[in-house]
Amino acid sequence: MMKRVLTLSYLFLLLSISAVQPYLVMAEAAGPVSKGEMSVLNVNIASADEMAAIPGLGEKKSQAIVKFREKHGPFVKVEDLKKVDGIGDKLFVKIKPYVSVRADSTIKAQNNK
Repeated sequence: MMKRVLTLSYLFLLLSISAVQPYLVMAEAAGPVSKGEMSVLNVNIASADEMAAIPGLGEKKSQAIVKFREKHGPFVKVEDLKKVDGIGDKLFVKIKPYVSVRADSTIKAQNNK
């Protein structure tokens, strides 16, 4: 009887892990981010709050990116960010390692501070 309880408990544990595992993988890909490393964000799907964490952007410029995206549609290439008011060549060079327009937004970039 005890062996059956242990076997059932073990099976329940395995099923629980397999059911939770996809969520753990997604959480691992999303963060947390260590001090020297930051996820590359897809600016076509990221929220203003997510983009505000990019060094140099802040809240106002990230909101401007979202408004531009809503008005003009998705960015085709990363360089299109320079069309957003307040993002010039100097800022673009600073944020470029942290932004993407591709669907794969789980790439890691080293913080070049």
